[in-house]
Order: sequence, then structure tokens, then C-alpha cells
Amino acid sequence: MRGRLAAIAALAFGSAILGAAPALAPTRIETSAPHMGTLVRLVLYADTAAAGEAAAQAAFMRIAAIEARLSDYRDDSEVAALSRAPAGVPVPVSEDLFAVLAASETVARRTGGAFDITAGRLTHLWRRARRLNAWPEADRVAAARAAGGFAKVRLDPRRRTVTLAEAGIEIDAGGIAKGYAAEEALRVLRANGAGAALVAIGGDIVAGDPPSGQPAWTVAIPALGGGDPFRIALVRAAVSTSGDAEQWMTVDGVRRSHVIDLRTGWPVTGRSATSVVAAHGIDADALSTALDVLDDEAGARLLPTVRGPAGSSQRRVGAQALWQRLDGAGAAISHHSLNWPAVVARPSDITLRGTP
Repeated sequence: MRGRLAAIAALAFGSAILGAAPALAPTRIETSAPHMGTLVRLVLYADTAAAGEAAAQAAFMRIAAIEARLSDYRDDSEVAALSRAPAGVPVPVSEDLFAVLAASETVARRTGGAFDITAGRLTHLWRRARRLNAWPEADRVAAARAAGGFAKVRLDPRRRTVTLAEAGIEIDAGGIAKGYAAEEALRVLRANGAGAALVAIGGDIVAGDPPSGQPAWTVAIPALGGGDPFRIALVRAAVSTSGDAEQWMTVDGVRRSHVIDLRTGWPVTGRSATSVVAAHGIDADALSTALDVLDDEAGARLLPTVRGPAGSSQRRVGAQALWQRLDGAGAAISHHSLNWPAVVARPSDITLRGTP
């Protein structure tokens, strides 16, 4: 569904904000492991090195469990099993899959289909096209696009079941799963006594409490086309970046992104990167996916009303965006929403600050 600026994970590792720890300060742990098709990085503070390592391993296990359920690259995943389900039959699913499907339904409706995880047949078609470096036939694109559509999926929250209106609907959670997994990993770290932590899964970053004595984590968002990065301070919130920095194809002199406009079925042309800061990783991930294909005006209308989870202290959580584009001459153009990246995840949180 979209590509990732993995370089966004060039966090403040070793920067001034994470300077030398004073005596008796919590132990800083930095570790990484491959999951979800990318490198997962964790930075956390714990009472002891042993406690920190144990918390990190628990977080990696949680990410691995989510990957096993949500990966459309694995034939044995829960997503793959759901995609094979017959039409009209309620299928019980895990809490993880149901949470992602429910969030995806909300974003799909609000974006007019610019985000839709039922477009797996379309994304799989374009994966093959990139491997072959050849455009697929237009009728195949149209057929793959017609095979999806979230209106064909019915969710029953009471029974936690999913019913497909048609057989053959393929799920691709690539535009939302990493943000969800990063937030779940942070929840596990907090439960294991490491609330001062940061999780980066490719271009999806979720921050918890700041390091002791520091106001925030510093995250660098790479500038499209080079130049100084955009730096933001992040506390108990998330940032996600979508774009074509890693995957694209050029055929007959036309470059098409890894990012697919699901409303047309074709990948977008031109270089772009869209970053979203929100209270929750799942929101930042899905919105950055959608905003990278919507025009800026339509995307901006989505930002003020991202709904927080039931029971949260704030029912509506603001989100902000940074858009980057390259014009026809290759010059970088960027702009951001009014308060970028001023987001308060909870009333007690620090307001995020940006220095473009």
C-alpha cells in the first residue's frame, strides 16, 4: 500500500538529549531485531540492565506475535486465513486483528477509500509488477481494484467476528500494522517497568515517557531530496512517515511510487513523503498512508478529528502533518499543518515542538 522512510528511525541515539547518564540513573538499553520486514529498534530505560533486556525481549515477542497474525507475506498468518474465508460466514478473529480491522474501517470511510486494507489483491498485483519491472494490464488493475472495498466487510464487535460479503477479498494491513505493533510494544515495555522508552519499526515511531531529566525524545524526519532533517520532540505520542524513498519502479521513463492510490488502482507518480504526528501509533500510521495519496486540502480536513480509543481521557485527539514533495525540476517543497507538530496525547503530556 505504501513505502516507508526507514531513515526516520535516525533517532536521537547518542545525541545531546541522551547524554551520559549520571550516577544511579536508570540503565539505558538500545537494541534491535528484524521483524515485520524491517529493523525494529528499541531504546528504553530500566532499573537494571537485566530488567531492561527482559523488557525488550518481551516487547520483541509481542511484535512477533502481531506479525504472525497480520502479515500478508505469510501463508500461515491469521490475515491469510481470513482472506481464504468463504463469503457470508462469520469468522472469529483475534483481538489484534479485530482492532486493526475496526480502526481501518473508520479510516477507510473517512478517507473515501484512500486507505483500505481490503485492497490486498491490488497491492499484490503491484508487488509482482515491481519485481518484473513492467506495468500490469489495465484490465487486471481494474479487476484487482474491484475485488476490494471495506463495504464488503462486516465486523461484529460483540462476537468479535468478521464476515466477508464476497470470497477472495485479500487483506493487506501494511499501512497500519507497524503503528499498531509499535504501540503494543511500548505498552509491554511500560508493563515491565520501562515506561521511558521509544519504539521504531521502520518509519513508525512511538514514544513513551522521556528519559529521566529530559523533556522529550528527539526524532529526526529526513528531508526529501536531502538537506537538514525536520526535528521534533516527542512524548507519549507517535510519528509515522509514508513515501516512496525505498520502493518504486520506472518503466518507459515514468517513475511510479510504491504508494498506490486505491481510488484509481495505480501507484502515484512524483516523489513524496508525508509525516503524521498523533497520540497513537495506529492513527499516525493509517493517516500517513492516506495523506500521501490525498491532495493536501483533503488531507488537512482529516487532521482535527482523529478519534481516540474508548475510555481515554480525551475522546478526540488532534493530529498534525508535514507534507514533502519534489517538483518537476527536482526541488524540494514542504509545508505543514497549522500547529505542526503540536499534539497533546493526554492532558498531562508535553506539547510537541517542531523546528523545521
